[in-house]
Amino acid sequence: MSEPGHLKLHPGLNPEPFSCTIDDVEEAEDGTWATLDRTFFYPSGGGQPADHGTLSDGVNELRVVNVTGKGGVRHQLEYCEAIDEMRGVDLQATIDIERRNELCRMHTAQHLISAVADEFWGGRTVGNQIRLDCTRIDLGFENRDLFDSDMLQQSVNEYVKADLPVFMDFQERGVLVQNPLVRVNMDLIPKHIDNLRVITIEGVDICPCAGTHVESTGQIGQIEIGRIRSKGAGKLRVEYTLND
Repeated sequence: MSEPGHLKLHPGLNPEPFSCTIDDVEEAEDGTWATLDRTFFYPSGGGQPADHGTLSDGVNELRVVNVTGKGGVRHQLEYCEAIDEMRGVDLQATIDIERRNELCRMHTAQHLISAVADEFWGGRTVGNQIRLDCTRIDLGFENRDLFDSDMLQQSVNEYVKADLPVFMDFQERGVLVQNPLVRVNMDLIPKHIDNLRVITIEGVDICPCAGTHVESTGQIGQIEIGRIRSKGAGKLRVEYTLND
């Protein structure tokens, strides 16, 4: 059972190819799934879609179209007749760089938006869905009438312009719960997980997170706040895009 190798790597931009072998192949109702002896593909989770990419033996190529982390990392493959002969041999895995980089930018932007909403209006992020074209964040407020989308966009873009460092480390739960820059509800993280992977935007936000991120906020590029919708009492759904 392969472990999610991306957890120990930061930044997540421009992932390099890596060698691996196929340990197991399972045919399921939703397609063909392979387990690798090692992997750096990002499995879908935390609102971030999975990496895509390819596995190649130099002659044949398998396309990775989805990755899941439940019960170990598994890779959904487009069917290829050569899959049986590719089992157990050295393969080169290549992650779709353009897709990964865009998701890194979107995800780090989400951290900034969540931090600003909390800092200015006490807005708590209660859900998010990161996408390539447009990402949405659900925010909960005591008084959502105070929310100002123009101020949100301006403040986030100022942090982008400041090109703040974004770094990753592992921290103990007991340390995180005492830090005011940790804005997530730590009670939602399973109690048995005590050592957490943490993404820090210097001076702005500290967040337990398994996602992939940029190295500095300047790599995000300017964001643009789009549609804002009501999601019930005290809740707003905020959509944003990246301006390349």
